[in-house]
Amino acid sequence: MEMPAPTAADNALIILEGTWIGQEKVHPSPIVPGGATATGRVINRLALDGFAVIQDYEQETGGKVNFKGHGVFRWDAEWQTYVL
Repeated sequence: MEMPAPTAADNALIILEGTWIGQEKVHPSPIVPGGATATGRVINRLALDGFAVIQDYEQETGGKVNFKGHGVFRWDAEWQTYVL
């Protein structure tokens, strides 16, 4: 059995690959009643032979990491859309 190859839609995910750092506005919530300014860091890397992008995210406020997240982006051929 031959492994499938990424399509043009899968290959378009490469634009997400890389590392970014930027300022974020944290809106007031029960966790941060007064809101805040934070630094967000994102590292995206291609995975699964180019069929997905894996994202690691950290948010830092006041010199401490206060939130981490993990995401997976891919093309859904059945629905003809990108999904997270």
